[in-house]
Amino acid sequence: AHARARARTHPVAAHRVPSRAMRVAVVACALFLPAAVLAQHAFDWPSPSPTSRIGALTECVDGSRTARRLCGAIAAVVREQYVYVVASRFDGVAVVDAYRPEALNIVGHWASFSLARRPKAIAMHVSSGYVVVLAYGESILKKSAVLAVNVSSPVAPENVARFEDCGSGDYGDGRRWYNGTLCGASAMEVVGNTAFVVVGDTDRLTAVKLLSDVSRAGTDTMSSLGSIQSEVLHNARAIVVENSIAYIKSDGVCTECVAVVDVSDPTAMVVQAQTTLDAIASTVPAWRWMDNLARGAHRDNSTFPYDWVVDPVYSSITSVSRECIDVALEIGDSPSACVGRNEFSYDGGVAESDAYAFTLES
Repeated sequence: AHARARARTHPVAAHRVPSRAMRVAVVACALFLPAAVLAQHAFDWPSPSPTSRIGALTECVDGSRTARRLCGAIAAVVREQYVYVVASRFDGVAVVDAYRPEALNIVGHWASFSLARRPKAIAMHVSSGYVVVLAYGESILKKSAVLAVNVSSPVAPENVARFEDCGSGDYGDGRRWYNGTLCGASAMEVVGNTAFVVVGDTDRLTAVKLLSDVSRAGTDTMSSLGSIQSEVLHNARAIVVENSIAYIKSDGVCTECVAVVDVSDPTAMVVQAQTTLDAIASTVPAWRWMDNLARGAHRDNSTFPYDWVVDPVYSSITSVSRECIDVALEIGDSPSACVGRNEFSYDGGVAESDAYAFTLES
């Protein structure tokens, strides 16, 4: 009844929960989790009424040097109780303690305007000792970089290695030329000890060798393993690697276009074909294209009760129910719907405290 009442006055509620056809899906959103699952987490539910939104943290004071660590929060990765967040207007990494999902707090950070300008993506290295950060760089020079940030101490992360490869110049008529394998990078996927970087501004895919372990920072260096350039990578903005195949969304070609690249040998990558999102849906789950949904091993555990969503507009990170995310993805909605609003399309005016309550029908 609550859901129907809101649907009459709120277009978002009507979109998320059609009256009868989606009743089974709505029931799947219930947060009545098994006692064994709840016992693993030391926190109290924020209210007796189950909601999609569990807890949120916002921090962005533009005039401050310190209270801006979530300004333009754009991507995150989870390991154990910590969520590592990159924000486009902070130029660094913020470490959020999510042990109590309803009471998130920042416990550490690292930032550098010159080294990590405008971060785009973050991933946890297989060694778990450091996070890999992709920074776009300044908008004209496009000097993108891949960084290794040591997080062995979450309260004191630090940059230990960096790789960049981009030169540019002015033709003299207002146009610029770019030369290098990391000029205008837009997305990244880390597999093992390799970062596959989509360089959408210059139609490239570049493979970067990473540090084998954070302890090797003083002796090893990061370097380019190989790079290819193709018109099917024009304005590419997302990448997923599965079974040595890279699937790359190329918005410059078409909104549904996906380039298929064999990356089994990073030194000799080969474009195999072009396809569409629908054609690879069974191979690449929808959530893997969602930039604002936190990555991490927790996504491989279907019983894990939480997800985390970052929001560049509200400069926030929100703990949400896993059930809500699963249903949102199933019906084609954005993860942002589970934080109580979707500022990217139809829910920009909803107050943060007005999280959607999933009310079950008998």
